[in-house]
Amino acid sequence: MLGQAGHLRVYGWHLAALVLSVGVSSAAPGDDLLSLADRQKLAEVALDLKGAILREDAEGVLRHVSKASGLRCTDTQIPYRQIKRDLQNKNSYLYMSVFDSNNWSKRCGSEYPVEYPAISDKEFFATAEQLAMEIEPIEKDWVKVTFKSNKKSQYPREFSFHREREIWRLTDGFVVSRCSCG
Repeated sequence: MLGQAGHLRVYGWHLAALVLSVGVSSAAPGDDLLSLADRQKLAEVALDLKGAILREDAEGVLRHVSKASGLRCTDTQIPYRQIKRDLQNKNSYLYMSVFDSNNWSKRCGSEYPVEYPAISDKEFFATAEQLAMEIEPIEKDWVKVTFKSNKKSQYPREFSFHREREIWRLTDGFVVSRCSCG
C-alpha cells in the first residue's frame, strides 16, 4: 500500500512537471485551439497509453483507440474490431510493433535503416533516455503527441488524438497491417 501511494505521488510529480513543460510554450501557433485543461488531459491520456504499452496491456491500449474510426496507417483506415483482434494476436504486425521487439525486428527489421532499428513501442518507452513529450494542436479537436528520446537510435513516437464527445481518442500512431506506415 505504501509503495503504491509513493508511486502515485511520483507519478503525480512527473505529470505535474510534464504538464508545466507542455503548457509553457503558449505563444506557439495553434495554441488557441487547445486550452491548458486540454493539454493536461492529453498528457494524462498519453501517459496512460504509455503505461498500458509498458505493461503489455492490450485492453489498456484498446481503451484509447477510437471506436468510431479505428486507427489509420498512412491512407488505410483499420476498423476498431480489427485493431482489437490484432492486439490479441501475438503474430500480428500491430501486436509485434507495439509489444514484441524481438519478433518485430525479425519480421520487419530489414525495412528499417540501421540508424533507427525496428523496435517495439514497449522497448522504446522502456529504454528511452530523458523522454520528452510534445503536444501540438493540428486543428480543432485534432492533436499530435510526440514522445522523443535522447537516444540517437530511437526514432520519435507520434500519436494522433481526436476529441470525440469530450474524450481524447487515439486515431493514428501504431504500425497496423504491414512493416511501416509510410
